[in-house]
Parts: sequence; C-alpha cells; structure tokens
Amino acid sequence: MEDMKKLAERAVEAAKFWKLDLDYSAESLEPADQLMHRIYLLNMRQPLPEEILVSTAELYGAYVGEVLLRCGLKDLGFAWAENEEGCAGIEKEDFRAEPVTKVYKRITLGPEHGLTDFFEVVFGLAVGAVDLDDPRMRILREDVV
Repeated sequence: MEDMKKLAERAVEAAKFWKLDLDYSAESLEPADQLMHRIYLLNMRQPLPEEILVSTAELYGAYVGEVLLRCGLKDLGFAWAENEEGCAGIEKEDFRAEPVTKVYKRITLGPEHGLTDFFEVVFGLAVGAVDLDDPRMRILREDVV
C-alpha cells in the first residue's frame, strides 16, 4: 500500500505548517499527539466537518503506521493491508492494528486515545512484551486485534 507511505510523507510536510519536525521516530509521536490535541480542542469548540476529521485521521494515521513499521515492525514482517471494509491497517498474520482509527479517536474523543500509548502497546504486543488481557489495555484493545 504505497498510498499510506505517500500520506505519511504528506503528514510530515503538513506538520511543518505547525512548526513540527516529524522524523518517523517513536519520539516524534509526542509532538504529533500534541498536534492532534490541538485539533481535538478545535473540534470540541466548534465541530469540524466530518471530511476534515477523516482526512486528518488518514493523514496522521498513515504517519503513525509508518513510525511503527520503520521502528521495527516491518523487519518483523508487518505491512500495510486493507481489511474487508477497505480500512488500512498494519498487520501480520492474525495481528492487526489500525492507526487511522486511533487518530480518529484521538481527535474526536480526546487524550485517552494517545498516540504514544498506542505505539507502545502495539509495538509491545507485536514483539510479545505486552499482555492484551491486561486491564490497562481496555481503551487500546478495540484498536488492536
């Protein structure tokens, strides 16, 4: 899914408008999350059009997914794939994470859907370092199969 890589590149360019330098590192998710928080606050003050929310989620979800892949999941065999509904996610065999869905939740539901937490849980689950049955994973569980 070359489209997701191109979307991630567009996210990096768009972030420059906000004076953010996104470099595909795990640490870059903190400023990306802060940007999503600004969008969340804007949306809470005056609801943004659904098209804006969806396109923002796709743009920065692609970035989050690329960060996961470039930080090691690609080397473990993960790749972008569409599900039956046409939603893009990163997956390997029976494990799937949907960063676009997570970013949508971040900008519409708030900080409890943080991008750095999502990265840590997905990465941890992918390498077998996190137990999905852990009660602390309740919020993130619905974004990770």
